[in-house]
Amino acid sequence: MSKTLLSVSDLRTWFHTDQGVGRAVDGVSFEVRAGETLGIVGESGCGKTVTSLSILRLLPEPPARIEPGSSIVFDGEELLGATQERMRALRGNEISMIFQEPMSSLNPVYTVGSQITEALRLHRKMDRVEARTEAIRLLGEVGIPDADRRVDEYPHQLSGGMRQRVMIAIALSCEPRLLIADEPTTALDVTIQAQILELLADLRARHGMAVLLITHDLGVVAEVCDRVVVMYAGQVVETGTVDEIFARPVHPYTRGLLASLPAVERRGQRLESIPGTVPNSTDWPEGCRFAERCSEVEDACAVQQPLVQLGNTSRVARCWRADP
Repeated sequence: MSKTLLSVSDLRTWFHTDQGVGRAVDGVSFEVRAGETLGIVGESGCGKTVTSLSILRLLPEPPARIEPGSSIVFDGEELLGATQERMRALRGNEISMIFQEPMSSLNPVYTVGSQITEALRLHRKMDRVEARTEAIRLLGEVGIPDADRRVDEYPHQLSGGMRQRVMIAIALSCEPRLLIADEPTTALDVTIQAQILELLADLRARHGMAVLLITHDLGVVAEVCDRVVVMYAGQVVETGTVDEIFARPVHPYTRGLLASLPAVERRGQRLESIPGTVPNSTDWPEGCRFAERCSEVEDACAVQQPLVQLGNTSRVARCWRADP
């Protein structure tokens, strides 16, 4: 088994607002092993992006606050005790991130080349000429044609797929050991999605980096991930390998997500859906947070939700019906 590169333990990121305390991430624990792809999946509002931003400590404080007792350890180093100077050294260099919206993440007034060379000059101490040469090489590596011309273009001159490739080039510029990809295929058509996923898998294999993939698309998870963390209402409700999660889902929420996928054998039938919505993070229920939407709810669910380990494995599920 590969060594643990990132360990997140009991992470609680709360937002202190005039409307109350929003417990957006509330006791999340998982680990990412060297060289693997771990998928975090769940519908919008479950805390996936806040978790990723907490790892890099990119949330504004206040209103956000990572509560005492939380722990984020990267390669043996506790990040929650690191100085801002140390975090700036880690960001982009050891841990990189691909953000959701490439158009809003790229600065519209700078060329894509200047945005790539910034990281190269800061972290790898390259001079201007070396950084430009490396930027052109990176653009070629992520599949952008005519890289020596594109390097001087602005984000608005590129398609959505190309802008996403530029974001990947920036993220990979310093050869990080961990890449956090937050919805890297959102708003892209299916052909470009497939190309981006293939590119990420190829780059992961060539560079040996670990990938933390955040998505709501279970099809993406099935294609590229090794293990899966299913989140709901700020908590982890189930973990397992991709094969375990897809073949033997335990938590009713995971089963609901899988049932909502279109399938050839159900052609012509209405798609399944999970009734209701994610509750407000300022007013989580006392017991199971999925209880109001669950068709298998029991009396005990209103009081408490256990975290059950499934046999002698690393699989866990936050449900009374989980069978050890």
